[in-house]
Amino acid sequence: MVYGVSVAFGNIWGGKLADRHGPISALKILFLGLAGVLLVLSLTASSPWLAVATVLVWGAFAFGNVPGLQVYVVQQAQRVAPQAVDVASGLNIAAFNLGIAGGAWGGGWVVSHLGLAHTPWIGGLVVLGAVALTAWSGSLDRARTQSAAAALV
Repeated sequence: MVYGVSVAFGNIWGGKLADRHGPISALKILFLGLAGVLLVLSLTASSPWLAVATVLVWGAFAFGNVPGLQVYVVQQAQRVAPQAVDVASGLNIAAFNLGIAGGAWGGGWVVSHLGLAHTPWIGGLVVLGAVALTAWSGSLDRARTQSAAAALV
């Protein structure tokens, strides 16, 4: 139940962060926080109380990215294919499910080949990849905006 509250808090917090700073900035903050929490879990996993506290923070960061990702996908769809915003939104949820399946597969592989203790830090590295992709996406958006502004001049 407490994890559920943490997730709900993260979802609300992530939405407010995306509204305040824009989806790309919010996602970079949230993904960096998530990577940090996963790396901390590598250190706290041996203590039940510290592990529970870390998992609660993890829940907030893990679900804080959902609103920002949804806003970003809808913004991109409005720009590229306004008639397909609903489809893009649905595909975003499908992508979440694919990510969950891929994460479960990858986590299972890590557990079976390296051991359970390695999952947090490897998960943190995967999330750092998400930070890099998010930053790249933001830079592509900025370049597109600058090109469009230059074309108007």
